[in-house]
Amino acid sequence: MRKWGRKSSEKHVVLCIYGLCAIMITTLFFGGCSVAGTKSEKNLKDSKIVVLFPGEIGDLSWNDMNYEGVKICREKYNIDIKCEFNVQETEFELMLAYYGKQKYDLILASGMQFNEAVNTVAPSYPDTTFCIINGSKCEHSNIALINIKEYEASYLASVIAGNIEENGNIGMIAGYPNSAMKQLLDVYEKNMKGLLQKRGIVYESSYRAYTNSWADENLGRKIANQMIESGVDMLFVYTNEAGLGCIQAAQEKDAKIIGFCSDSTKEYPDTVIASVKFNADKIYEHIFDLYVSGKLKGDDIDIGVKEGIFEAVYSKHIPEEVRGKVSEEMEDFQNRMHSIDMGR
Repeated sequence: MRKWGRKSSEKHVVLCIYGLCAIMITTLFFGGCSVAGTKSEKNLKDSKIVVLFPGEIGDLSWNDMNYEGVKICREKYNIDIKCEFNVQETEFELMLAYYGKQKYDLILASGMQFNEAVNTVAPSYPDTTFCIINGSKCEHSNIALINIKEYEASYLASVIAGNIEENGNIGMIAGYPNSAMKQLLDVYEKNMKGLLQKRGIVYESSYRAYTNSWADENLGRKIANQMIESGVDMLFVYTNEAGLGCIQAAQEKDAKIIGFCSDSTKEYPDTVIASVKFNADKIYEHIFDLYVSGKLKGDDIDIGVKEGIFEAVYSKHIPEEVRGKVSEEMEDFQNRMHSIDMGR
């Protein structure tokens, strides 16, 4: 493998020595010695950072979303961020260990699928901070989990779909049946049923399928075809590259798709009529702010509507009335979260 850059500069540590003299203590305290802050603060520009992607860019989903965040932060912070694309599961531990040995300061693993590998490798590199985006396993103090509240985004997607759907059949195609994925689909389905009922549309059936693959376009296409043939005319899709196959099937059969995670309305405006996009720049800015302050470690951090992570994007097929309802729901979310925070 190639060698990257120079060894990052050593951490600056300020050691506050508590003496017997009260004057010394006062001098240290008022002279600017911050035990909690200075010890843990990091310089982003001096840090070696890498992001591992489970797939290639161009999926109009998870990998595109994450790479957009990387590109924006490179420019905003004027930093170098190394990227490794299409890292296969059999390579997870090797790739993580490689960058650990190269003394990278921050290793970002974009996806829950990195859970086991990160927790296996991290103890061997205690000076490296590992962060799993959408991770669910954190067994060591140098690991942090940044979890996107995707169920909030799927609720917003259901508001769009539930206000334009004229069919009583609900269709959902996702990657893997993990707990987070099940939760976001449950939220989408439940709210869709309620909205259809309010509009006087008789609910008939819900179809839910998992590709058990993020990359199999043919399988995505096959599943979408089966759902469309069963009477579904609008699909909610979240399955990375496999989702491209779903889009192709919908395009051929004049069905519609509610996209998720990234904005695919630009490429397929007549098929993907709306998407709930994750603002990846805010996700990565949040990660880097925590890293710089020394708070990105040994913790599970949730982000969502409150942090401005989600944005609804539309094609010309979504009327202003529906757009307004989504904006109202998003504002309501933010107000509720603010009220909860104020009540703590």
